[in-house]
Amino acid sequence: MRSRISNFLCIGMPLAAIAMLAACGSTKPANTNDQKNTQVVTVPQNETAPTLSGMPAAAENLEALTEQAFTASPKELDSLFTKVQESVASISGQLSPNDAKSLDGHMREARTAIDAGNPSDTALAAVEGYKLIVSAYPPDAKIPAAVSLLDYAGFRIQADLKSEPKRWADALEAAKFAHEQWDQIKGKVTDIDLRSRFTASLSSLDEYLSRQNEKSAAKAAVTELELVDELEGFFQPAGAAAVPAGNN
Repeated sequence: MRSRISNFLCIGMPLAAIAMLAACGSTKPANTNDQKNTQVVTVPQNETAPTLSGMPAAAENLEALTEQAFTASPKELDSLFTKVQESVASISGQLSPNDAKSLDGHMREARTAIDAGNPSDTALAAVEGYKLIVSAYPPDAKIPAAVSLLDYAGFRIQADLKSEPKRWADALEAAKFAHEQWDQIKGKVTDIDLRSRFTASLSSLDEYLSRQNEKSAAKAAVTELELVDELEGFFQPAGAAAVPAGNN
């Protein structure tokens, strides 16, 4: 499955962001081994208007942490978390004070969960960070934020289904959230077949989650995420130049 963020900007960390990373403070999370260089970087709070610069990379790293929380080794999780730290620090100036504070909280929760060996809490903390970042995308981004939020819903449902015990109530809430996002954009999807298949995928999720059919619900969540890839391709076809927000 291709990266769901790569259709946005492919931007490296600017020099200014490196300076911000060096300057920002850090605090040690609970249960951190002193031998690990895994301090959580506190996200500075700024009033800068949001742009896409750096946001897709930060969201992609949080996505990777979410998806690999249940399978990666402790060493791999530390590496993934370090990448998240660095990319989050690079976008600190693009978030509102409240969002910066919330993202810092999700980072701390993820670090604590990694140290505790709790993959469920790791995945859920990371996916909430992902949601916060994609929600901050500017309204003139090529791919609507609602598409990325449909990804969020799918990731959250997958984490709920992999948790022990299964988080059925939360998965149903995530499915409800997906319906809300789909309602915002389905009228813009002129590909009738894609629109029909996505609507059907959400109906399947509703049915299997309500029946607590784990196997079928897991398959339905995979289908929903695959269709999100198609939605991204619909809004920004392959080969189309990625245009920074504000230059559309």
